[in-house]
Amino acid sequence: MVERFCFYSLLTIIVFASAHVWAVEARTTNERSLADNNPDANKKPKTPTERQAVKTDRDSELAAIKLVEAHLPDLKSVLNHLRTDDPHQYNLAVRDLAKSARRLEISKNRDTELYDIDVELLQAQSSVRLLTAKLKVRDNQADRKRLREAAGRLQQAELSRADYDVRALQERLERTQKSLTAAEQRLANKQDSDLEKIYIGLLRKAGRKADDEPSITQKQSQ
Repeated sequence: MVERFCFYSLLTIIVFASAHVWAVEARTTNERSLADNNPDANKKPKTPTERQAVKTDRDSELAAIKLVEAHLPDLKSVLNHLRTDDPHQYNLAVRDLAKSARRLEISKNRDTELYDIDVELLQAQSSVRLLTAKLKVRDNQADRKRLREAAGRLQQAELSRADYDVRALQERLERTQKSLTAAEQRLANKQDSDLEKIYIGLLRKAGRKADDEPSITQKQSQ
């Protein structure tokens, strides 16, 4: 079976992160007002997740950033917020983005059509999750309309991937059927073979005469 491209683990993180980001932005005015009256309010203590942030290697981070810049620009601002506000979730997101980048690279090396389909599927999934997160924080008709359009795009992308999977399996089935037909023909040939002819041929290869074959002396006396 062709492995289904999946981006849901990352987008689960992004949904919650986006909700947090937009919720924070909605409170910005009030927080700034409080900060002006209380200078110490700007000094935020580090959270346990910040102190115990998951380490991410530089190569994974570069792969994640490259993927976002090339295919998921809407995630850039969310990742920037995670980097400063929640390093633990940022590193988890980077890890999953790096995995997605590797999956896309595999698709690209395998088949250009598959790569294009997987890119479209990834983008559609991302768009749906981000709009869902926005509506969770604040409801408005414009985002509802965009969500409907994004859902249609996602449905089409999933159909394209399913169609590709079916065609790939059909091609594999055809190759398997050809191999089966050839194997059945070899079996039939073996069943039709004359064992005695095979036996005599092997004896002659060994330089021996057949059991019922007359010797040279017998031939001369005849």
